[in-house]
Amino acid sequence: DQRSDVFAFGAIVYEMLAGRSPFERDTAVETGYAILNDDPPPLPAEVPTALDRLVRRCLAKRPEDRIQAAQEMVDALASATVERAPVQRQGTYGWALGAGAALTLVVLAVLGWRLRTRGEGPGNSIAVLPFVNMSNDRENEYFSDGMTEELINALTNVEGLRVVSRTAVFALKGQNLEVQQIGDKLNVNTLLEGSVRREGNALRVTAQLIKVSDGYHLWSKSYDRELKSVFALEDEIARSIAQTLRHKLLRGGVKPSTTSQEAHDLYLKGRYFWEKRNSEALHQAVSYYQQAIDKDPAYALAYVGLADVTVARVDYEGASPAEVLPVAKRAALRALEIDPGLAEAHASLGLISLYDFDWQTALNEFRAAIELKPDYAAAHKFYGQALTGFGRLEEGLAELERARQEDPTSLIINNNIAYSHLVARDYVGAASRLKKNLEMDPSFWLSHLDLAGAYMLQGKYDDALAELDKIRQAPSGLAEALRARIHARAGRRPEALQLLHDMEERSGRGYVRASQLGIVWVALGDKDRAFALFEHRNLVHPAAGEVEPAIAGR
Repeated sequence: DQRSDVFAFGAIVYEMLAGRSPFERDTAVETGYAILNDDPPPLPAEVPTALDRLVRRCLAKRPEDRIQAAQEMVDALASATVERAPVQRQGTYGWALGAGAALTLVVLAVLGWRLRTRGEGPGNSIAVLPFVNMSNDRENEYFSDGMTEELINALTNVEGLRVVSRTAVFALKGQNLEVQQIGDKLNVNTLLEGSVRREGNALRVTAQLIKVSDGYHLWSKSYDRELKSVFALEDEIARSIAQTLRHKLLRGGVKPSTTSQEAHDLYLKGRYFWEKRNSEALHQAVSYYQQAIDKDPAYALAYVGLADVTVARVDYEGASPAEVLPVAKRAALRALEIDPGLAEAHASLGLISLYDFDWQTALNEFRAAIELKPDYAAAHKFYGQALTGFGRLEEGLAELERARQEDPTSLIINNNIAYSHLVARDYVGAASRLKKNLEMDPSFWLSHLDLAGAYMLQGKYDDALAELDKIRQAPSGLAEALRARIHARAGRRPEALQLLHDMEERSGRGYVRASQLGIVWVALGDKDRAFALFEHRNLVHPAAGEVEPAIAGR
């Protein structure tokens, strides 16, 4: 949905004309509230009426009220009467721009934005559905999933073709949906589906390209290859699709990250278990990534996978950052030594730096990842989370909206956007978004956790506890800390203290986040004890002037 880009564009143009942000306030919380609820102050009187109207439409609160397409914006500007502004003293606009000059800049910006904007609607779009594993060995599921993901990556090199993300297509795996239903859900006009049969070193792949509107097969083919030819096969399929859709395959097609088929196979197994996102699977993923590296020490993506899984142990297992972060950082840096232009490695190093409280490095690495790969949703997500954590809510929300544009069905990205509303104290809006997320996946524990937090912050303590009870599995300590906090805010001090005692006792045997203990002490009214914990762990960021959202909102 490019309407989030329209909002960000309007904010930039407003600041050019007025010399200030449209939602500038004294604190980050007030700024976040203003973004969600307030209208911007009037622009200077000298701004042409048509341009003023255009900017306000871009900044509309409801996405459906904003300009819907680049062409509509261009038409509005083209029809505007450019009025020559009277000479103003320097500083009237902040940038000393006359209205006519500002309009010229806007036209240029719109045209540039228009060139970057993807086509509206489903035209020129494709979804690669998860390939079916037809092998006798069901454990070969990792291979068919891996081929699906790599075909998605290959097709992103097709000029003018919008490719639906892995997250979106795998959310439909196992669902018995008609072609038209899938097309409507994913907003595409073509589907690629297929099957993989692997027997030893022999590989048989069948693929077909389907037109959503009538179910007609635009192209289909079966391939019999040796396993060592899998990279060339993926390239051949991508080229066939590009030719069928009359597009051009850019950047030379698929460029293998390794020449070792064994290493590639082990990497796919690592990806398969990493996507399961549970403690046991994480250890399996670490093992497979390490084996892939042993087979090919120059396999940059395998190092990235190892770094990502290792740092994830902090959240999914309660592993000590002091134990895992150095391991993860070495892996990410090795990936960058091998391939300095690998966006995934920069994003990984940024996330590690964020966990390590190296704020500036984190921001720099996220920006580098986005510059190298502008459509990389994870980089926008991480950057948005970091900006939100530093109190830069307007910028953070814009980055998260960009991430959602690239991956609209991602549960975690939609949850991050809802969480930004929590930080901005829009508790009702946050709860509404979290409920929509749970409609997509009722088992998504993070949305249950944050919805419980939203209820708590509204004083709905029984609803909050009931929501926590719906969580089947959550990373160590998070649900327990929130439960203690709910009891504390509800005036049930003995229950809160008992839970806090259990957490502190556990911290003597292993790692427990200081923030998890500190937020309970805040709720119990002992802020001195809480801030002693926060300062010990360097959780108060001096540049932001306030506590991180992990403390403020959870």
